[in-house]
Amino acid sequence: MIEVKDVHKAFGDLQVLKGVTLDVSNGEVISVIGASGSGKSTLLYCINGLEPIQSGQILVDGTDVHAKDTNVNKLRTGLGMVFQQYNSFPHLTTLENVALAPRIVLKKSKDEAREIASKKLDHVGLGDKLEVYPNKLSGGQQQRLAIARALAMGPNYMLFDEVTSALDPELVGEVLRTMRQLSNEGMTMLVVTHEIGFAYAVADRIIFIHEGLIHEEGTPDEVLVRPRQQRTREFLTGFSQFKVPEKRRFGIILTGDLESAQKAYDELKGGARFRNVALAYSIDEQTKQNLGETNLLAKGEQPEMDRVGFSL
Repeated sequence: MIEVKDVHKAFGDLQVLKGVTLDVSNGEVISVIGASGSGKSTLLYCINGLEPIQSGQILVDGTDVHAKDTNVNKLRTGLGMVFQQYNSFPHLTTLENVALAPRIVLKKSKDEAREIASKKLDHVGLGDKLEVYPNKLSGGQQQRLAIARALAMGPNYMLFDEVTSALDPELVGEVLRTMRQLSNEGMTMLVVTHEIGFAYAVADRIIFIHEGLIHEEGTPDEVLVRPRQQRTREFLTGFSQFKVPEKRRFGIILTGDLESAQKAYDELKGGARFRNVALAYSIDEQTKQNLGETNLLAKGEQPEMDRVGFSL
């Protein structure tokens, strides 16, 4: 868990963070939005220990990031961060770029580091680019290389600082798909972004920062569709291209006893990421009961046994 407690940060006389308090639970995806200069990126830098704070406290799994006796380099192995710029080494191949930190920081052998790097590059869709140098990659591929490099350290948390802002529009989608994949896999993510559609689709919570303070927070629907604060509404008017997508309905078919199915359904229904669960089945030889609102299966269709699946 990441805990940000009344954090203040200044650059000289300029107060950038003016008392930010925020908790990020394990498995949660939080999108941070706001105007340029509002303090969004600075917040990430403070969480990762890249910038000192004037007051307050930041804890990562109970460790005080800014305590004098904290080994920040060790702490950062669990805090993957991806920046606006790719920051890859131009004289190293993609494989060598990703293998470098595991070999130097984690003290992995050369073969172990290369194996880790190969797996992470394949995970982000660059498995066919292992021996390619960064200058031969597109901007989207270079940003996915940066994501693979962060993942190679085995982080518990990923911090993304406007990672699509330097990309041509046609390259944005491939990076967002990689981030969506990490979200679906349960990675805890704190994402500073101007991609409002992505934030709506992926985030569990939206944080709107204005002039160094959390001005509004809530679910994507609460902040992006029905904002309470006038300043949030004003900010969102700049994203006229954002259209609220139709509500996706999720279905799940469960095998097993009725009690287990009901419990799973209740948990999914209450979770932010699956708040639109439509139905759950308990199926055994005697029981087939719809626990939800709408039967997504065609009438008379017999559900397959021993199958768990989502309708997305």
